[in-house]
Amino acid sequence: MNEFKTLQNIFSKTGDSELKQYLYNNGKIFLEVELYDNDILSMEFETEILYCKNIDLKTPFNIGYFDCIKLSDVLKVENNHYSFSGNFIDLMKAQRSKFNLAFGLNVQYYTHIIIFANSSINLAFVVNEKDNYKISI
Repeated sequence: MNEFKTLQNIFSKTGDSELKQYLYNNGKIFLEVELYDNDILSMEFETEILYCKNIDLKTPFNIGYFDCIKLSDVLKVENNHYSFSGNFIDLMKAQRSKFNLAFGLNVQYYTHIIIFANSSINLAFVVNEKDNYKISI
């Protein structure tokens, strides 16, 4: 979807952003981020699959960037499901990148993974580009 490309463009401008708030409730994640120019980016996504490290919402621990990665670009697709092929090192890299959240998922229902990271990935969740999401600056 072209609208999802806009989201990826917005994420490209989130370097050194401050995660102010995050909340997961009823299958939705709510995020509030202060961008480098002091604008507030508010987001809401539908997701059932979430990885969340305990993020201390104090500087510098909550400073990072968002990224949106198309799963079919990084994972193998077999029988309309995301799979993995590779050696042990490749598997560990996939786990570190949180791509393992998508292993076995149907490509029709899950298209992208969104991450918030700094020195490591603090937050990752799998979404479908066709699902409703809200974003405002």
